[in-house]
Amino acid sequence: MVYEFIYGGNTGAASIYIMLEELLNEGHLAEGEQVLCIVPESGRFQISIMLLSVV
Repeated sequence: MVYEFIYGGNTGAASIYIMLEELLNEGHLAEGEQVLCIVPESGRFQISIMLLSVV
C-alpha cells in the first residue's frame, strides 16, 4: 500500500499512524498478525524499528 501525497498532503511524522489506521480500517490486518515498521531518520544515519502485534 502506498500513501499518495496528493490524497493526504505532507503528513511528516504522522505518516506511520495514518498508514496503520488505514491498514486496520480497510481490513488488511487480522488478530495475531504482526507489522514490522522501519522508519529511517534522514540526515542522522539511524533508523527506528518496531514490531507491532495486532490484537
